[in-house]
Parts: sequence; C-alpha cells; structure tokens
Amino acid sequence: MTRERVERAAREFTTVFHDLKEQTFATTTWLGVPLVKTPADILVFQQIIAETRPELIVETGAYVGGSALLFASIQELLGIDGRVIAVDIDLSFVNDRVREHPRIELIEGSSTDPSIVSRIRSAARGKRVMVDLDADHRAHHVLEELRTYSSLVSPNCYLVVEDSFFGGRPVRPDAVPGPSEALDAWFAEEPPFESDRWRERYLLTQNPRGYMRRIPDDGEPPPGPQRPENFLTGAFELTGADGDDAAPPAKVDPETIGAELEAAAGEPDREVEALRKTVGNLARGNRQANVTADLDRRRTEITTDNLLREIDTQRELLLERNRQLELERAKVRRIESSLPYRLYGRIRKLPGISALVARRERFRDNAAQARRDQREKVRNERSERFVNHHRGQ
Repeated sequence: MTRERVERAAREFTTVFHDLKEQTFATTTWLGVPLVKTPADILVFQQIIAETRPELIVETGAYVGGSALLFASIQELLGIDGRVIAVDIDLSFVNDRVREHPRIELIEGSSTDPSIVSRIRSAARGKRVMVDLDADHRAHHVLEELRTYSSLVSPNCYLVVEDSFFGGRPVRPDAVPGPSEALDAWFAEEPPFESDRWRERYLLTQNPRGYMRRIPDDGEPPPGPQRPENFLTGAFELTGADGDDAAPPAKVDPETIGAELEAAAGEPDREVEALRKTVGNLARGNRQANVTADLDRRRTEITTDNLLREIDTQRELLLERNRQLELERAKVRRIESSLPYRLYGRIRKLPGISALVARRERFRDNAAQARRDQREKVRNERSERFVNHHRGQ
C-alpha cells in the first residue's frame, strides 16, 4: 500500500462524503440531535476528551447543539466534573434537549465580542480547557478566534479548527480564504502548538491540520497510548484549490495578514448556511413529529370511561385542595387573633414606624423597577448587536 494510493483514496472518499451531504452530514445525529461531523471525527473527539479530560470545553458555532451535547455527554460518561460553553450568533436552531442540559451553557453573540470573550476567560480560570472553533469559516474570523482563544487552552489539551478541508483540501475549492489559510497565517506566528496528525489516521476528516495540541513547557509527550513512528493520513492540505498539489504557504506578516484575509473574504459561506438551515429544519421536523405523535396518542386514550375516571380524579383533587385551603385559613385566623399579632398591628400604625415601612416598600419598588430597566437595556443591546452583525458592521 503506497502513500500516494492512500492519499488519493482518502481524498476521493472525503469528496464523495461531502458532496452527498444531504444523506451524510445532514442526517448525522448524536443521541437524536443533529451535528455536522464525520463519524471518524466524532470518534476522534471522544478519544481526545477521554485522554485529556478537559473540565471546560469551549465551542464557537453551536448550530443545533449536537456537538455541545456530544462533548457534555462524553464528560458525563467519563465522570469529569466539567461543562461546555457554546457560543453562536443565532441560537434559534438549538435543540430543546441541549438547552435543558445541566452541563451546557449557551451564549448568543459573536465569538469575538469582547464581552463574551471576557465572560469565557472568567469561566476558564483555573480549569483544564479545550477549545473547538466551528463558527464563521472565513479566514480573517478564524484567525481572530485563534489569536483570541489559543491562550485559554491548557498544556497537552487541544485547540481544534473545524472544516479546514475547505478550499480544495479536498472539497469546496471556492471557499477561500478559509480555515486552512488562517492556519497558515497563525502557524507563521509560531504559537506553542503543533498539529497532531495522529488524529487524522482514520483518513476521513473535516479537520486536516486542525487538531492542535498545546505543547507543554516540560516537553511531556502527547496523551494516550504510544504511537507508531510511521502512519498514513490523507494529507489533504497538500491539495490546492485547483485540485493540484498546493504550493508551500508564502511568508506572511502577522501585523497585516488579518486585514489582508478580511479584504479577500467574501460573503458568509452560503453552503454552510444552507446546510445549517437543512439541519435546523430537520430538528424542527423531528420536534413537530413528536408533538403530532403525542396528540395521536392522546386522541386514542379519550374514551367515555377514561373521561369519567379523570372527572372523578379531578373532583377528589379539588376536595383535597379545599380542605388544605380551609386548614390554612384557620391558621391565619388563629395568628390574627393572637396577642402578639394585635400588638404588631398597633405598632405599625405609630407615625415613625409607618413612615419606615412606607420607605422600605418604596425602596423595594424602585429596586424592582431598576432590575426591569436593566433587563430591557440588555435585550435592546443584544438586538442591536445581532442586527449590526447581519448588516456586516
């Protein structure tokens, strides 16, 4: 088996897997929740979490929430006392099961918003951290995320850049500059990370060069079992946008590369948005199917005998509630007729005491109004950021 044959087969199969996305990516789920990952990458993420045991996993680009659920459920199975923070500009597609998961925190907004970054940094303090970047795939945004989140990653833990197989490596030659170009620019800055190519050994991956391990200062080896010296990967990064062998990346200037990549960027990736909508529609369709099935089940259970039994049950519950209410009323009457309560009522009517009580009630009302005003201000700011983001500001 030659290296060339392995690389060619891996590239061809990955291209077929991608081009049939309606039956591959769009139907892949984790515990019933859609996620846009290859089965091999799902397995690799499980292995990374098991070997590095991160206490906090930060994900940018939540979509339906399948990846966040994958990370949280693996943490739970491994007994890791940890959680997942997932950030997305639009959380409307997120599955209810993900929203209700006790280990998952969802944050709506841009992954590079300074307030959101500050919030995540605070959550990461003192934790063993892993980061997965799967938001806007345009190169300038990925590069900004790399510069922003790489410092959070713990030694021997992983920073993952997803979909670096875009730009003809080997799929989507039109999607340039993308994650792969961002990796070229970032590696030119000599960060304390290395691409762990062992994670690509299953040959089918969306993330060539994207599994990056933070190198420990003490030179500790990579986690997991000992690795063979020689192994084969698809080497997707060696294929350029034209399908031929890619030229080595040109030398970049870290001071100007971000602006250059942003100037070269087009509109947000339409294919990713289309796939996102397909997965979102699938999730909504599943929820609607569950609601319809529940209604059908209820219709079959509605019979005269069942209705009469339900009426009897509700009548008994009402009688019990009335009995409990009468007991509570009797307690109130005993309290109101007691000597301490009568003395309390007289004291409250004294001029100084009544003024103090009124002042306290005004203070409570003002505090409640201030909280309502603050919530309204936060909602307006979020709405404004969302509108400005979609306007490209």
